[in-house]
Amino acid sequence: MNPSLAALEARMTLRKMNALRDEIGAFAAHAKMLNASSKNFDPANLLDVASDLLGQLGAARLEFVGVSGKIDTLARALPSRNRHGSGMSPAQTWVPELRAGVRQFAAAVREAEDAVGKLRITALEGLNSPTRTATPDPPSSLLDIILNFSDLLKALIEHYRSKNKRK
Repeated sequence: MNPSLAALEARMTLRKMNALRDEIGAFAAHAKMLNASSKNFDPANLLDVASDLLGQLGAARLEFVGVSGKIDTLARALPSRNRHGSGMSPAQTWVPELRAGVRQFAAAVREAEDAVGKLRITALEGLNSPTRTATPDPPSSLLDIILNFSDLLKALIEHYRSKNKRK
């Protein structure tokens, strides 16, 4: 591999690793924010969001595995000596940064997993709370809509009948 091409690929790999780390950090911040204001949300919705965040976290980890798999190949492809004979070689420049990116990503993943885990625990505690009321499911078919409408009509008729009996 051409040394300048290897340096370019190292730069792009590092940029992608940092972008994925920032994305993971956003997942963690989102989970922390939702956990802090969990009293304002339905626990079932919180659990759905936590599951979505966990899925996105897994997808980002898989993408990172693909990106970080290039590190050893890049380390071998980067020249260990500078072309001009002075200064740091491309291998001395990029390999430590790439390895540091892996460590930083791992720390961000641990933080995000912890935040999402706490959000899931909060949601599950809310779902299992004895004071929680059931969340009605939205109607999923035309028959459900008709049955809901008939229940509403029945409740209105009973309300007006009881009102007329009091008079």
